[in-house]
Amino acid sequence: MGITAIIFALDVLLTAGCIYLASRLAWVKAGLNVLLPIVFLVSLISLIPTYGWLLGIVAYIYLLVRATSADFKDAVCIVIFTKLLSALVLLFLSQAGVLTITV
Repeated sequence: MGITAIIFALDVLLTAGCIYLASRLAWVKAGLNVLLPIVFLVSLISLIPTYGWLLGIVAYIYLLVRATSADFKDAVCIVIFTKLLSALVLLFLSQAGVLTITV
């Protein structure tokens, strides 16, 4: 249980950093104090089996629009960019030997 909680916390921090960068690139004003709770809540929703990933994406977009007053189009772009950037960082960590991903 301990290592799972650490991995979950690292994923939340990594995703929060990626969404902060994505929001800056989309000219959306949002601080980490707003984005971190959104990422934490979306990560918890995404843990639901079967449809959690879909509910997480919907919650991601909804919470971004409500919390940052961004347009729907900007929120979708931020979510897509964040997911791609997170996947690239995980791929980089895997190739560097820091992280082992098993399927």
